[in-house]
Order: sequence, then C-alpha cells, then structure tokens
Amino acid sequence: MNFSVDLLHTVEKDMQSEIGKLMKAVNVSSFSDINQGVLQKLLKGPLVNFLSSIVNLMDSNMKLCRSAASKIDQMKTEQIDMQKQLINRQQNQIESVQKTVKNEMKSWADVVKKNSAQNNQLTTKTVKEAVRSVNKEEERSRNLIIYGLKETVEGEWEDVLEMDPLPDFFKSVFAEAGCHFPDTDEICRIGKKVPEKTRPIKVQLQSSSDVDIILRNAHKLKTNDDFKSVYLAPDRTREQRILHSGLVKQMKELIKQDNSKRYFIRDNKVNCVSKS
Repeated sequence: MNFSVDLLHTVEKDMQSEIGKLMKAVNVSSFSDINQGVLQKLLKGPLVNFLSSIVNLMDSNMKLCRSAASKIDQMKTEQIDMQKQLINRQQNQIESVQKTVKNEMKSWADVVKKNSAQNNQLTTKTVKEAVRSVNKEEERSRNLIIYGLKETVEGEWEDVLEMDPLPDFFKSVFAEAGCHFPDTDEICRIGKKVPEKTRPIKVQLQSSSDVDIILRNAHKLKTNDDFKSVYLAPDRTREQRILHSGLVKQMKELIKQDNSKRYFIRDNKVNCVSKS
C-alpha cells in the first residue's frame, strides 16, 4: 500500500462509517458511550461482523502507517542529499570568489609597485567583471527553464511576459506528489513569439534550493499525460548546454548497450544505479 493523502482520508472515512454503524446498532449518540455493557446487548452475529470490519480497517491503517513512515524516511534522505549539494555549490562559489579576489589582489599589488595608471585601471575593471560574473551565476542558479509547455495565451509576445503562463494544474502535479511548487519572483517566455513554435519558460524562484527541489521532483511530471513532453532544466550557459548535450548523447548510448540500469546525469557526468 503506497501512502497518499487521499488514501489517508479514505481510511479515516471508512473508520468513521463503521463506528457510526456500531453506535446506531447499540443505540448510543456518542462514541464514548460505547462500553462492555453496551456491547454485550448485541447479538453474537452482528458483533462478530463489526469486529471483523474493525480488524480489517486496523490492518489497512497499520499498512498505511508503515508506508507513510517509509515515505518520510525517503523524503528526509532526499532533503539531506539536496542540502549537501547546495552546501557544496555554495562552497564552490565562495572558493571561486576567494580565488579570484586573491589573484586580483596580487595583481593589484604588482600594479601599485609599477605605479602604472593604465594597469591600475585594467585590474580594477577585471575585479569588477569577476564580481559581476559571480553575481550573474548566483542569479542564474535561481532560474528554472521549462520546455514543452504549450502557449495558451494569444496576443503579442510582449504581453505574454507580464502574465503567468504556468497553469494551476501544472503546479498541482507537484502538490499531488507531495512537493509544493514554491513562490516565484518572475515568469516569462524566452524569445519572440513564432507561429507553430513553443518558447521555453524562464521561472525565477526565490532561492537556488527551490530550483533543486523542483528538479529533484521533475520526474513526477511523467506520471501525468498532460506533461509527458514537458522537460525541466536549470538555467545553463551556452557552454554548459553544449556540455550537457554531450552527456545526454553519452547516456543514450549507454542505455542502448545496457538498459538494465537507470542512468542519470549529476555533477557533470553520467551516473547509473540498479533499477531494483
């Protein structure tokens, strides 16, 4: 039995229904009024039927609890893994900034020694460009790119940028899977509207961790027929897109050679695990 909120509500309703039938049979208005003396007034046949139903419901409830516990453990593991990746990413960004600043400070010291105004201006510009590059990378890490989501808004492409192109039922897929789609800062289609062409959507979330959560749950879209052709990806640079495209081709070749394993791309390399 796989845990779900709907199944939990169903078991609860079934329990309430059986208790209601028992209360009616023993002629009491409150569950707390049911005691040993009241139950002894019932005939053996109806009492056995009630007990059998309650036992079956208790068995279903215990299975549901075990499934819920397993689901919680899985979510905790995924959350810990995601936090580790986020910490590693932030650490790499910090080290990149430290390295850049260290190199530029060394260059700056050399410039001061040479007392060259021209080199001084060049180094200042380089530092500013390095900091600007880090800021752009941080902003890009909060972006989510959605491919294949049909355009349903008619009109000029400039107008589309001001509207929310994410339908509620798209977000509901994540909600049904137990993953809340986070609040967005900005949503827009990328590029100019062209007939017979679906432009990708750029969604700016409030943090890079929100992007990680959505990407880790992106496979759940495939369970919905409306979104089987929808693909989610981080906001990659041109160089990153070229690298990722090569990894995808490599992964497809590996699948052809051995499809008994599950392949995925992580940390800029193709990984595989057993399907079992």
